[in-house]
Amino acid sequence: MKFTYHPLTSVMIAVAVWLSLLPLGALIERDAFVVQSLPVLVASAAVGLILALLRAPRLLTLIAQLVAIVGMLVWRGLSLAGPGDPFDALALLTSDGVEAIRNQPPPLSAVPGVVWLVLLLASVLTIVLELLVNGLEQPGWAIAPLALSFTMSALIVRQDLPWYQVLPVLGGYLAVLLASGGFGGATGRASRSGAFNASRTATGLAIAAIGVIAALVIAPLIPLGPKQPWNNSGQDGPIQLSDPTVRLNQDLRRPDDVPVLNYRASTDEPVYLRTVALANLTSDGARLMPMRLSRFGLGSASNQPGVDVKVEVEMADIPSEYLPAPFAPRGFSADGTWSYDPETLSIVAAGPDRIDQTRGLEYSVESVLPDPTKEQVEAAGAGSGLDAVVTEIPQGLSPEVTQLTGEVVGDAQTAGQKALAIQSYLRSDQFTYSLGAPGSSSSNAINAFLLEDRSGYCIHFAAAMITMSRIEGIPARMAVGFTPGERQEDGSYEVTAHDAHAWPELYLDGLGWVPFEPTPAFDGPPEYVDPADPGSASPTPEPTAPTSEQPAATPTPTPTPSPTPSADPSQGGGRAVSTGIGVGALVLLLLALPALARLVQRGLRLRGGQEPERAADGAWDEVRATFRDYGLSWPGGSPGPASRAAADQLMPQGAAALAVIAQTVERSRFSREGSDAGQLAAQVKALRTSVSRAATSGARFRAALLPTSLFGAARRSADGPPDGALSDN
Repeated sequence: MKFTYHPLTSVMIAVAVWLSLLPLGALIERDAFVVQSLPVLVASAAVGLILALLRAPRLLTLIAQLVAIVGMLVWRGLSLAGPGDPFDALALLTSDGVEAIRNQPPPLSAVPGVVWLVLLLASVLTIVLELLVNGLEQPGWAIAPLALSFTMSALIVRQDLPWYQVLPVLGGYLAVLLASGGFGGATGRASRSGAFNASRTATGLAIAAIGVIAALVIAPLIPLGPKQPWNNSGQDGPIQLSDPTVRLNQDLRRPDDVPVLNYRASTDEPVYLRTVALANLTSDGARLMPMRLSRFGLGSASNQPGVDVKVEVEMADIPSEYLPAPFAPRGFSADGTWSYDPETLSIVAAGPDRIDQTRGLEYSVESVLPDPTKEQVEAAGAGSGLDAVVTEIPQGLSPEVTQLTGEVVGDAQTAGQKALAIQSYLRSDQFTYSLGAPGSSSSNAINAFLLEDRSGYCIHFAAAMITMSRIEGIPARMAVGFTPGERQEDGSYEVTAHDAHAWPELYLDGLGWVPFEPTPAFDGPPEYVDPADPGSASPTPEPTAPTSEQPAATPTPTPTPSPTPSADPSQGGGRAVSTGIGVGALVLLLLALPALARLVQRGLRLRGGQEPERAADGAWDEVRATFRDYGLSWPGGSPGPASRAAADQLMPQGAAALAVIAQTVERSRFSREGSDAGQLAAQVKALRTSVSRAATSGARFRAALLPTSLFGAARRSADGPPDGALSDN
C-alpha cells in the first residue's frame, strides 16, 4: 500500500486515539476520558488538518501539533491543579493519579489526578501515532499504540474483558490505514478506483474478522493461569480500611484512659472532631462504603452552610487511618500523603506509612461547622439528590420499630420536627446510657435497644435515630469521631480515648448534613438539643463512660465570621485563572474563525489529486477571492480578458502569474487536450505573495482576519454572481 499524506490523516488519528481509549471504561469512569480527552485530540486534529490543507512541510506540521498538544495539556493540567508553582502542581497532580490507581479498586472515579493521567496518555498516543504515520510513513505499526489501552485494561481487570471491547481499537486502526493509504488517488488513471478501494476495504475487514474469530476460539484454549499474580502479595492495591466501630468500642472500653490529641479552635470554643461517616446501615450494622479518594477539590466538594472555624491539632503517639477534623472540612495542612472522600469528606491517610502518619502529627484544618437554629431545623424538609444508600432501611427490622417511630413523631409535619421529636425521645428518661450493651448496631441490636432493653451507648443511640429517621424518609448516616474533650488551663482542649463517640448526621433541605445528639450522656448543639438530664442520663454501673460534664460540641457562632482560608488548590484564584484563560481562548477562537474558514476554503480549492477541470475552476475561484480580500477590483468576463484587464493593478511578477493561471484555466475549459493543472497551486501562491507585498499593512490585516470574499457568499447565493464576483464552486 502506497503511503498518501492526506489532509484527513490527522483527523483519523485523533478519532482512532479516542476510540482506543474506550476499553478504559473497565478501569475508569467514562467521564474521565470520553469527554476530558477531546480538547487535546481536537487541537491536534485541527492543526494537522489546517496545515495539511495549506501544504505546510510535514516536519512543521508535526512541530505545530506537538506545541498545540503540549499547550492544551498544560492548560488543562493547571486548571485541574489550581494555583501555585506549575511544575509542583503538575507533579502533585501526577502523584495524585498514581495514588488513586494504587489505592482504589476499578472503576476509578474521575478525580483530577486520574483525569490528568488520561490526558497524558491521550497526548502521548497522539504524538506517537503522528510520528509513526505522518513522520515515518509506517501506518501499519499504529496498532501497537492503539492497543495499549485495551492491553492495560485486560491486564489490570481481574475478569476477562468482553470480546467486543477490542472492536473500537480495530475500527480506529482501520481508519488510520484508509486515511494514510489514500481514498482513491493512488490507483492510477486507468484503474477503477472505486473497485480498487472496495476490494482493499473488504480484504482488510476479512483479515480483521479472521483475527477476531481466531482470538475468540484460540484464547480460551490457552492455559494462562490466574490473572494479576503480582497482586497476591505486596502493599499496592485498594486501601483496606478497618471497621471504625470496632476501634470505637475498643477506645470506650479501655480500662485506662489515654490522651489522643490536643487542639485549639479559632473560635475558642469546643468542637466535635469527626474521623469518618458510615452511610451504609445494613442488617449487620453500620458499614463503610467504598471510597473514591482524591487529593484535589476539597474546598469545592461541598457547599455545606455554617460558621467558619480553624483548628490547630497536635496528635499524641497514636496511629490512625483518618485525620480527626471538624465537619465539614474545606482545607487542611498536614505532613504526609492524605486524600479525602468526596461523599463523606473523610480525610484518609494514603501514603506508604499511612497508619503511622498521625503519630505526633501537628496539623491544621479549616472547616465550616453546621450552625442552624432550632427554628431553622424545625422548618426544614428532608434533603434530596443523594445516594439512595442513606435512605435505605436495614432488613430484619421489627415492624414494631416502624410503629414506634410513627408514635414518636406524632403530628410533626416537617422532617426537622420529626428529627427533633426522635432526638428528644431517645434523650428522655426512658433510656439509659450503659457500656454493658453488646457492641453492635445490627437490626437485632436496634430492635432490642428500642423495644426491650432501652439501654446502650452512643453507637446504639446513633443507629436508632438513623433508623427511625430513614423510616420517616430523612437521609441519615453515622458519624464517628470524638467529643470535644476537656478544656485545659492554657485554653486548649484535650481529647482522650474515652471521648470516642458516634452520632447521627441528617440531611435537611437548605441546611445540608446536620449533626444531632441523641445520646443522653452528652450535650450536643445547644440550639436544637435538649440538655441532658444528669439523673436519667448517667450510665449504669458498668465500665467507665463519658459523663455529661463534657462541654457542648458545636461552637457559638461569632457575630461576623470571616471567610475561611482554604488550603485546597482548586479554590478561588485557580478557578478565576482557569475561567479567564477559557474566556480568553474562546474570544480568540471566535476572532480567528473567519481566517480559519478562509484557510480551509483555500486548501480545499487548491488541494492535490483533483481532476484537471475541477482544479482549474478552484484555482480561478481562489484568484477572484484574493482580489476581493485585498480590495482590488475584478473586471469579470472569461479568464483571458479578465486577466489582462486586472494586470494593471499588479506588480510584474503578479501579472505574469495571473496570465499563466488564466491560460491554464482556459485550456482546461475549452481545449480538447486539456491542460496540466499540477502547477496551479504554486502559481496561485505566487500571485497571492505578489498581491500581499504590494498591499498596505491595513489591507493585509483585513485580508487575513476579515476576508471579504467569505462575507459576500450569502448575497451571491441569493442574487446570483455579479460580473467579476466569486462563483460558488
